[in-house]
Amino acid sequence: MTEFNVDTAGREALEAAAADLGVKFRADVKDDTLRAKIKEALGEGGDTEPSPEPEAAPAKKAKRRAEIIIATHERDRQPVPVGVNGKTYLIKRGEKAIVPESVVKVLNNAVQYQYDPKTMERQEVLSYPFQVVRWIEE
Repeated sequence: MTEFNVDTAGREALEAAAADLGVKFRADVKDDTLRAKIKEALGEGGDTEPSPEPEAAPAKKAKRRAEIIIATHERDRQPVPVGVNGKTYLIKRGEKAIVPESVVKVLNNAVQYQYDPKTMERQEVLSYPFQVVRWIEE
């Protein structure tokens, strides 16, 4: 590299420079963020402009929650345990509960099969019927 300008370099040149400097980055990182990381590795512009990546990361990980009610059942009055990534949520039936979006996905995937006695057609139904009251964006 005879003359390399971080501010005007294209994507390929930025990736090559980052590889040469040992800068780790994700494939979907924006060019401006990659430029800031390269400048940081070169010891340039540390105080002039903060790296936008820390601000961008929480925006991507915005948590979405839902307020749900799991239907009551005459034969089963026990709370419904829902496990997601090693964490268990114990949700009481018939009461509103605020849960992460992942719990809603697990409840949607918890299905059982019922058969029509006359036609023997299989029907997929929710194991724990529930209702989403509202979504909460955080």
